Amino acid sequence: MKQFLRMLLTLILTGLSQWVSAQPEVFKRGDFELRGPVKTCTVLTDYGEERFEFDREGKLLKSLTRYSDTDYELTHYRYRDTVLTERRDEVYRDGRFDKSTSFAHFYQIDTLRTQGDLIEKIVSYDQKITEQITYKFDSIGRIGRIIRVQKEGIDETEVVYTSYGAETTTEYLINGQLSKSIRTSRKESSGESRKIELRKEYFQGIPQKAIEEVKDASNRLLEVSNYRFDPAKEEFDLDNQYQYSYNEAGLMSRETISYYRMESGKPKVSRVSEKDFIYQTDGRTPENWIKKIVTPQNAYTTRKIAYYEPVVEQQADSLPKQ
Repeated sequence: MKQFLRMLLTLILTGLSQWVSAQPEVFKRGDFELRGPVKTCTVLTDYGEERFEFDREGKLLKSLTRYSDTDYELTHYRYRDTVLTERRDEVYRDGRFDKSTSFAHFYQIDTLRTQGDLIEKIVSYDQKITEQITYKFDSIGRIGRIIRVQKEGIDETEVVYTSYGAETTTEYLINGQLSKSIRTSRKESSGESRKIELRKEYFQGIPQKAIEEVKDASNRLLEVSNYRFDPAKEEFDLDNQYQYSYNEAGLMSRETISYYRMESGKPKVSRVSEKDFIYQTDGRTPENWIKKIVTPQNAYTTRKIAYYEPVVEQQADSLPKQ
């Protein structure tokens, strides 16, 4: 299962566009279903292993994806206080460091401005690829413009916000052409608050696909609907829908996938598949799962977790006398 790798890649690739303040995204233990003073977590997968290291405050320090003894990828995170200042992505193939596909990311905040521009510099280890991205923020700390400078030229993304009641739409226009829109709203369902986010992606201004996510008040994912764009009808058709349930510990207990086909202009369920998740935990407080079993496939994922020892503060009266 590549769940953890996909999660990490998604956080890295989408985190930049989701910033709402002038500082880079910082990933913590909670982003990886980990609780308590976790120091390291090693996930054993069907393709190798993944390893995550955290500091005492829970910030991610290093991640490792190992496919074999000679093929692996490392990412290092460096901070100044609580702010991410550097990320280095290192790729090793056949036991050798691959400079052409390894990159260093440097983050700097321009403190001369009221809101402060966030500047990200990206450099490949062989120096053949260099890029600079500047994130400019509006008066309330939202991204207003993204300026990407590379050898091929300059791309500028304008971020436009529109609010209507409790609904907010964010549009990303690259060089004046719509590339993505995100509509966020909230509704009450059975007395509980739900957050609904609809993302649409465009190519040269033409719709391509859409994804709608529904989350509960605890930010747990409840439902994901994937849509494909039908250019003949100029509208989106429902392709599939994922629904999730959780146990008392807050862990995902069931995934239901419904696949759709269009009949008479309306979506109709063609097939449904289900997965149940059973967990073995380490018995600590708070506890973490160390084995996740997926039924009816009987596939499983195993985690090895190491914790920080408690910090013992020495009492003043026990110190040696001078």
